[in-house]
Amino acid sequence: MLIPIENLHTEPAFNLALEEYVHGYFPTEHDYLVLWQNEPAVIVGRFQNTLEEVNQEYVDSHGVRVVRRRSGGGAVYHDLGNLNFTLVVQSEGGRSSFQRFLDPIAATLRRLGVPAETTSRNDLSVEGRKFSGNAQFIQGGRLMHHGTILFDANLENVQRALHVDPEKVESHGVKSVRSRVTNLRPYLPQGFTLGDLRLALLAGIAQEYGGVGRTIQLDEGQLAKVHRLREQRYARWEWNYGDSPRFTLQRRRRFGPGTVDVRLDVASGRIQTCRIYGDFFGQRDIGELEAALGGCRHRRDDVDAALRRLPVEEYLGGVTSEDLIALICARTAAPPQQAS
Repeated sequence: MLIPIENLHTEPAFNLALEEYVHGYFPTEHDYLVLWQNEPAVIVGRFQNTLEEVNQEYVDSHGVRVVRRRSGGGAVYHDLGNLNFTLVVQSEGGRSSFQRFLDPIAATLRRLGVPAETTSRNDLSVEGRKFSGNAQFIQGGRLMHHGTILFDANLENVQRALHVDPEKVESHGVKSVRSRVTNLRPYLPQGFTLGDLRLALLAGIAQEYGGVGRTIQLDEGQLAKVHRLREQRYARWEWNYGDSPRFTLQRRRRFGPGTVDVRLDVASGRIQTCRIYGDFFGQRDIGELEAALGGCRHRRDDVDAALRRLPVEEYLGGVTSEDLIALICARTAAPPQQAS
């Protein structure tokens, strides 16, 4: 029997902490289902380089949260037009099967008139366009399967938030596979709401588990433990950005005073080495500027703090501190043709 867990929270770091809590601490004699939504967020796969997957300039300016999950796979965009589902079940000998979880969802949608189908190992699509990406995590004999369902999400934000800067970034992070995406709403009956979809999916998935039990609401003690997991992992820069694989980055841009070419080696989210080249006319030893960035976290606020005490324009012949920060940290916001 499947036990639903009520979750009305929409804060991304809390919701990923809740998944971990259910997976790791709930009684193992039951299977559990959580249907939930996030405020605008990019959820990055466990083995990805966050800076490769996220248009940082866009997410910063539009209030889009960035959180890393424990499962592998590619980066996905969430907003309140997206319904997420999490199933926590006993794993079958340490093995996983995506089909086991995707088939009930596809069957439920087909009963609603949506020509849904599985088009890869972990995706659901309609008419060749992806509307659901899925991932899994196994630990201690328990399997957590979670996925997204695009119902009425802002597809422009999907494209822009997940756009990768075309400038050179080399790393060992797992790259996202870009796919054409669509919402389900145009395929559903007129007036069909996300709440209707929630009820239909609950009923359809429960059929695979011999029915549905009484919905669980977390008590204050359990909520406190979820908040603790949130603070310890999902709300921390060290997890969301700093845990990215080592990578090298090269960025080159022409400013009024000349061209600046920055090359960085970044590990655990921190700049290990920095080299700056170009045809500018500097008045100071550029090595001092490079050394100031060594050990700095590769994010705008930290780079700004490292440069604030230095006369950057004298090192770069008139190129400003803000110009250099933008070159090191900013992401282009032009949308791609495809998105995850």
